[in-house]
Amino acid sequence: MSDAVQLSSSMRTNLLLLQQTNTSTSKLENQLATGNKVNTALDGPTAYFAAQSLNQRATDLSTLKDSMTQAVSTIKAGNQGITSIQSLTTQAQGLLTTAYANLGTDASSIATRKSLATQFNAIKDQIDKLATDSGYSGKNLIAGNGQSYAATSTSVATANSITAISNARVTNIVSADTYSVRVSGTGAVSGAAGDIADAQTARGIFGLKVSGTLSSSTGNFSDISIQIRGAIGQQRSVVVTEGDESRTINFFDNTQSVTNQLTQAGNSTVPQKSQLTITGNVDEGDTFTATVNGRTFSYTASAGDVSSTDTTTREKNIAAALRNVVNTGLGSSGFTIGTVGTSNSFTITAPTTGGTAASFTLGTSASNALTKDISLSFSSGSVVSFTIDRKSLEALGTAGNGTSTIEKNVDISVTATDLNGVSVTRSGANERGDSKLSDGENAFSFSTGTVRLNVDAKNVLLAASASGAANISTAQTTAAGTQNDLSVQFNENNTSGLTVAATNVTTSGQGLAIDYAQNDFLDRSDIDKAQAQLTNATNVLRAASQTLSTNLNIIQTRSDFTDAFNNVLQDGADQLTQVDQNEAGAQLLALQTKQSLGVTTLSLANQAQQSILKLF
Repeated sequence: MSDAVQLSSSMRTNLLLLQQTNTSTSKLENQLATGNKVNTALDGPTAYFAAQSLNQRATDLSTLKDSMTQAVSTIKAGNQGITSIQSLTTQAQGLLTTAYANLGTDASSIATRKSLATQFNAIKDQIDKLATDSGYSGKNLIAGNGQSYAATSTSVATANSITAISNARVTNIVSADTYSVRVSGTGAVSGAAGDIADAQTARGIFGLKVSGTLSSSTGNFSDISIQIRGAIGQQRSVVVTEGDESRTINFFDNTQSVTNQLTQAGNSTVPQKSQLTITGNVDEGDTFTATVNGRTFSYTASAGDVSSTDTTTREKNIAAALRNVVNTGLGSSGFTIGTVGTSNSFTITAPTTGGTAASFTLGTSASNALTKDISLSFSSGSVVSFTIDRKSLEALGTAGNGTSTIEKNVDISVTATDLNGVSVTRSGANERGDSKLSDGENAFSFSTGTVRLNVDAKNVLLAASASGAANISTAQTTAAGTQNDLSVQFNENNTSGLTVAATNVTTSGQGLAIDYAQNDFLDRSDIDKAQAQLTNATNVLRAASQTLSTNLNIIQTRSDFTDAFNNVLQDGADQLTQVDQNEAGAQLLALQTKQSLGVTTLSLANQAQQSILKLF
């Protein structure tokens, strides 16, 4: 173009060199500002994409690192739960130690073991709650895989339909099974021989017998207690108790007497007349005596004489009976014996003929019975009978007072049998501490589970008479799963990882297998079963804790490796893209010098052009 500005060759060359220098300077300044020698794919595609791949991998591993950290927390939560459960099992072990120390069959020991059983059950419930509360972020490593068993509702309903049976169920189920439950027996009642012998010795009684047949509507398995009260030479009382019923009988009260009173003095023309009177609380076996002119006539009160609760009637009965004995003995001697009528007395009149004196000697006395026969019936069907010997009782002194307990045996049994033919029986005829059937819950332990049912003593005889029987079946109600298993990914393409399987440390049969206390720890064998369960639970907890610890160490090691490996990746990426600050600075300084020289050279070239103007 005619108007274009033409540069000289030297100016064009210097300008080009200056532009190249400026471009290089700008590039170095950008590298120093960003710290990278490769900022875009245009700066170096090979290094750029290689570094980007390394950085992306580092980012992926950083994300996995967060997941590993959460996995560590999940395992720590489970391990803390196990540690706390171990503390609870230690407490339960202490309860069993106390139970072993109170194995007596006395009421106090039985009550202590029952209280310990209640505390044991409370700890069992707390173990389950603690295991449930040990989850973290939706995972619970100690709650198991969900598999569970239960008795079928149909079979439970059938078992509960047996008279006197209720609340049938199966606990601590390890595997499915079917149990046959049967009630049998005659209901015959008897007393434990050892308790009877001890009571006779301690209370000064003999002929003690506990008998009868269990009532089909008001029966019970309660013990029988016999208590003696009173003081030597004074009124005594015996209190016999069974369950809620109590009977009190007084005896040896020393208030009974026969007295005589002269109502007409005898002389040569008038015969002597005396009156005998019976007074006081007359008891069976009390003896009343009248002695006339040296001849003694006695009468001992019978059960019929004292059947009435009215004292006046008893006195009248004895007066009439003694009158008859005296009349029989003196009738042929001319004495006149008056009638009793409605009173508690009668008269003796001396004979007036036959040369017999008009006067006679008369003495009277009364004494307590030497023995007291007692027979009591209770609404449960029990009959308690015994004889109290006064001499034996008073020979014991104050030691004769007190209470003796007789364990009542009843011929009623409940038997459970599993599919393998193993049978467990609880009988009312067994001694306490040896599978004794009781009112309320009774437990029957098998390797596959524990059958539990409530027995009502009031009407259990009806079930036994009908040979009541039913089957209780158990089945799986929830299938095993993996919802609580923890999966941890260690690399970005998921070819390396770890699965931490959930462990069941609940008290179910699928976990620790700690059952509720059986039969209120009535039997030593019940405590032994609980002891074996705690021993097994301790081993399971230790194994579970060790497994979690191993998995925790693995994850922590991989987490540390991921941290270190991320540094390696980022280092590699930096080496591909980052600029050497020292080298770039030196190059920039050189370029800046070159740039300055280029400007100077360009200026010189321009001066050569300007020198032409001097020609004009």
